[in-house]
Amino acid sequence: MRELSKVQSILFAIGASLMVIGVGLVVFMPLDGAKCGAVAFALGAILFAGIQMSQIYIGNNLVIRRLRRIMVIADIAFIVAALLLLENFFRIVYPLFATTIDGYNAYVHYVHNNWVVILLVAAILEMYSMHRISYELKKEERA
Repeated sequence: MRELSKVQSILFAIGASLMVIGVGLVVFMPLDGAKCGAVAFALGAILFAGIQMSQIYIGNNLVIRRLRRIMVIADIAFIVAALLLLENFFRIVYPLFATTIDGYNAYVHYVHNNWVVILLVAAILEMYSMHRISYELKKEERA
């Protein structure tokens, strides 16, 4: 894997911190703090995913390439979770769904608070791929 520059490493850490702080604010603060947390999480997710997607692997190991694809899927899931979290607080597409009872039911079923599920899936995929990539890179160095 190509090493991140110092600026990229700092931005990556800031993005990850914003994601954690944002989710903490959403879960533990009243409405105004939760809205700020949703925005912080969205900015952190975009920063985190953008830096991580720009990191490339130059090599022929198929396992690491597969794990990088899984990591990109996790990054996309982080961004989707951020969009759903923003929708949960700011209700941008809610008026399009809520014109009928079926539309409201679809909104509640597919959008309302489902950011938690997507965030959990993304975090699990991210942890799995991150640990496996580090293991595969160490194995590649030894060989």
